[in-house]
Amino acid sequence: MSPTGEPGQLLAPQATAVSEHAGPGRTVRTTSRLLYDVLATVYDRLGFDVIDDAVFKDLVIARIVEPTSKIDALRVLDDLGADCVSYKTIQRHLAQVITHGYRDAIARRCFEYSAVTGGLGLLLFDVTTLYFEAEKEDDLRKVGYSKERRVDPQIVVGLLVDRTGFPLEIGCFERHPRSLNVKQRPSERRRARPLLRRRGSWF
Repeated sequence: MSPTGEPGQLLAPQATAVSEHAGPGRTVRTTSRLLYDVLATVYDRLGFDVIDDAVFKDLVIARIVEPTSKIDALRVLDDLGADCVSYKTIQRHLAQVITHGYRDAIARRCFEYSAVTGGLGLLLFDVTTLYFEAEKEDDLRKVGYSKERRVDPQIVVGLLVDRTGFPLEIGCFERHPRSLNVKQRPSERRRARPLLRRRGSWF
């Protein structure tokens, strides 16, 4: 006779309640997603979202956070919690910068923003030089005067900004030979003229 009173049947053992305690928490990963989201919002508010290219947008944000190489931008984007792509994808999208007129589209948005905020009352223009570790000159890169006394080929980079310092347009020009004296070299005003003509509808 079984304890239940019925032949051949046994009482099932009652389960014992066992309390389980979770171990201490462990941080698996941290990102700066908030910083990414803020910069992405500013990018869109400036009107740069007219360029329908998420990879280019990510590269802009990465360059603002940490100016570095294109391949190292993948690390920066990963730290920001953004979706990363391959380096070949980056190269493919950067090739579209020229063919799809990204520069003109962004410059138009910059001028539109400055016009709305009243910054076009005064325009400022300045230039600097960039050198290349190359042995030979070409049509753009020329050996010229260098404050660092370098003999590498250089280019001139010009930046046009409004009265608040907001950038409007950027351009690069060939470096003039060191044999030209200061009076013979093109003035910064002449350097700025092509940039102003590109946005002539505003003046």
